[in-house]
Amino acid sequence: MNAAARREEILAQLEHADAPVPAAALGERLGVSRQIIVGDVALLRASGHGVHATNRGYVLARSAERPRRAVHVRHGRDDMRAELTAILDAGGSILDTSVEHRLYGQLTVDLLIHDRADLELFLERAEDSTALAELTNGWHTHTIEADSEEALDEVERALDALGFLQHGE
Repeated sequence: MNAAARREEILAQLEHADAPVPAAALGERLGVSRQIIVGDVALLRASGHGVHATNRGYVLARSAERPRRAVHVRHGRDDMRAELTAILDAGGSILDTSVEHRLYGQLTVDLLIHDRADLELFLERAEDSTALAELTNGWHTHTIEADSEEALDEVERALDALGFLQHGE
C-alpha cells in the first residue's frame, strides 16, 4: 500500500471507530510502525483533516450535533473526580479542557469523557501526570456537550453547587 492509500485508510479507520484509536493499533493494522502513522496523521492535519490526538489515541472531528457550552471553573487537583462526575451525572460529556497560560496563550486538550468508563481511564492516567489546570492555579475551561440546553443548565447548577463554577471572573 502506498502512502496516499495508507492515509486514506487511516481516515476510514477513524471514521468507523467508536473510540479513540492508538497510533500503534493503526500501525499494526496497516503493517507500518507507530512513527509512520504519527507522520501520516501530521500530513493529514496539514491538509485540513480534523484528526485530533487524545491521551487514548486518534479521533476524527465530527460536526457538533448536540448543544455545547464552555464552562469556566476553578478547583484543586483533589476535586477533579468530583467535578467530572458532576458533569456526567448532570447529563454532560466533557469534550476538552483549556487554560490561558501566561507564556503560551490558550492551551487546549481533547478529553472526550462521555461516561464513567472514560472517566476512570482518564483518572487512572492522571495519577502519574500533571493536570493542565495545575499550570493556572486551578483555573480552566471545559467544553461540555449534552442532549439539550436544559442539561447544560443542569451541568452549570451542579458545578455551582460544588463551588467550582466561575461567574464572569
